[in-house]
Amino acid sequence: MKKIYKYILAVVVLLSTSCSDFLDRYPQDSITNETYWKNEEQLRAALYPCYEAFYKDFIINWSECCAETCMWGNITSGLSKVSGGKHAYTDGFPFTTYWEQAYGYIFVCNNFLDNYNRAEVDQDVKDVYAAEVKVIRSYLYFLLTTFWGDVPWVDHVITAEEAYVPRDNRDVVIDHLMDDLTWAASKLPRERQLGENVGRIDRWGALAMQARIALQNGRYELAASLSKEIIDKSPYKLYDYGMVYQPEGDTEINPDNTESMIYSVYVPDVRTHNVSNESCCPVDYIRLNPAKSLVDAYLCTDGKPAKAGLEYYKRTDIVTSDLYTFPEEHYADYFKNRDPRMYMTLYCPGDEWPGGDDGDAETKKPNKTFNLPRFLPLQAGNNGANARTGFYFKKYNDKQIAGNYNLSHNNLNVLRYPEVLLIYAEAMYQLNGTLTQDQINYTINKLRDRVGMHRMNLDELKAWNLDLWTEIKRERRIEMVLDGMRYADVMRWREGELRFGRAITGPSERVCINDLGANPYPDTGVDEFGDIIYEKSRAEGGPRYFDPAVHYLWPVPYAERIKNPLLGQNPGWPE
Repeated sequence: MKKIYKYILAVVVLLSTSCSDFLDRYPQDSITNETYWKNEEQLRAALYPCYEAFYKDFIINWSECCAETCMWGNITSGLSKVSGGKHAYTDGFPFTTYWEQAYGYIFVCNNFLDNYNRAEVDQDVKDVYAAEVKVIRSYLYFLLTTFWGDVPWVDHVITAEEAYVPRDNRDVVIDHLMDDLTWAASKLPRERQLGENVGRIDRWGALAMQARIALQNGRYELAASLSKEIIDKSPYKLYDYGMVYQPEGDTEINPDNTESMIYSVYVPDVRTHNVSNESCCPVDYIRLNPAKSLVDAYLCTDGKPAKAGLEYYKRTDIVTSDLYTFPEEHYADYFKNRDPRMYMTLYCPGDEWPGGDDGDAETKKPNKTFNLPRFLPLQAGNNGANARTGFYFKKYNDKQIAGNYNLSHNNLNVLRYPEVLLIYAEAMYQLNGTLTQDQINYTINKLRDRVGMHRMNLDELKAWNLDLWTEIKRERRIEMVLDGMRYADVMRWREGELRFGRAITGPSERVCINDLGANPYPDTGVDEFGDIIYEKSRAEGGPRYFDPAVHYLWPVPYAERIKNPLLGQNPGWPE
């Protein structure tokens, strides 16, 4: 893998430089498109800069932190402002940043696709490379259309004059993606890519990406047929839920991981990320703060909700679990008798702890075992992992790395097999208005059986006054935390009014007083559920809100519209 990534630095120079016709002479001391594309080794070297598009900021920061899975940094960060409706149409970050980065990677992909046929390589061989690039480019357009709706469709390296065009209708862009992915799936191998090809996309990855995009855009019949083909015919299966997010689950060292279909390969000392440091750092504030609403969403081990929560907002007829202590008295109560996936996603009392000093009464010595969350207003100093919401991600956190900047090297999942199961379940529900028990067993209950969770049963849902559609959405949220799909899910379900713009909260005030001795945020009080507030919503007199007339699409970046007024603006945002 190290050898693979050494190609990148050399090739990226070529791929980030447009073709020059200076005096119609090709430089003799550097590579150009006219002199480069000759053999398969060069195709392979040019392929890896395209895979760089699967990077941590797109998968987690953009796609999860702009939603309500977690709050990034503090209340002034550009990402946390988005979920609170505090962003301005002129903000450079994240709007201009992610727009430019996405189109930058599309340029790299287009340069490959414009030139790969120059190579003197068998057509079937070089088409495999092109197919992978088309899947990667489809992922980028999936992000762009999810956040902005209509965007320019650019499928080749364009001239400066061609850059000044209006946006294309979202449906037109999606039609192009469906064509690209159908072609890609026809060219890619049916076998999993292992050995020297580990990390490369196969036919099933292409179909899974197509199913994801089809579902997101309401093409349910196609999403259902594609996902069923993968379930019935592909070599992908479920694996160990906790392990697929840790270094020991990386496919290059553990080919038994048959769950990660598309993933971003990270390599020690070569290509690294900072998720371990951002999720639990012993010397500073953590950056990835799990939402309290996520904690509340986990079912209890008997399959019943711990509380109505946002899933059944203000409903009083929901049968909740007797296994759960409500209202909670102590921090540990949140973690008792819950879906086992909670213990693989969040740090729980009793866990081995890489976060230095925790929130117990002793404030200077590091704890080997986690007991209580640490809030800086209650415990001065950066001796431990100071939290904003009082919860910590275990998923993707490498205990051996936490506290070291940008040294994480566990792979990041772009698309896992469980998502395929959930695509099929959601698409079939949308087509028929319900699922049969057999269809639930074929999809959701496979996920639950894998972790020893109570199976979903239609008769029990009815007896407990739970509805199937809400539970399908809950299952997806719990299974796919940090898989880079939460923002897209909330947008697709049109749940922005329920999920976004709410106060950023932590444990209940009762728990904080019982276990920590005080509310760390006394000036902002508590929300309607009695939870402490880090930042208020408008319901409590604060700034966070969600306007459905505006916030279902991002503003077209101000800097881009200045350069190209033909881009126009999305509804509700200032021109």
